[in-house]
Amino acid sequence: QVSELVQFLLVKDQKKIPIKRADMLKNVIREYRDAYSEIVSKAGKTLQEVFGLRLVEIDSKRHTYILINNLPRAEGKYLCRDEEKEKMGLLLIILSFIFMKGNSVKDSALWEFLHLLRVYPGKQHQVFGDVRKLVTEEFVRQK
Repeated sequence: QVSELVQFLLVKDQKKIPIKRADMLKNVIREYRDAYSEIVSKAGKTLQEVFGLRLVEIDSKRHTYILINNLPRAEGKYLCRDEEKEKMGLLLIILSFIFMKGNSVKDSALWEFLHLLRVYPGKQHQVFGDVRKLVTEEFVRQK
């Protein structure tokens, strides 16, 4: 339930739709209403630890929430060198996919997902080069 709620909250936030308690109960938590507080608390902790987002209740009467970026500003400094930015973007997409699938995916599912993004393991990519080698060797080595 926690993982489903995290995904639900991220989608709502990306679409810039206010997050309402009633929607969380109706669409995600459903029959686990008694555990609402615990599920929301764990989802908030996951959002903070994985995405650097904080779940904040902005209207206590209507029980409306928003996600706030809780990461420190880089103050003009790049988090990675220019040539690493593209690889970092791909890595974040892959890690997000793995997280949303319950922290484990089969290779075939990952390659199918990357195929949707027009990133193919057997073809040389103009930005990433040998994608299969990048993912299976470099990313794995970096853990």
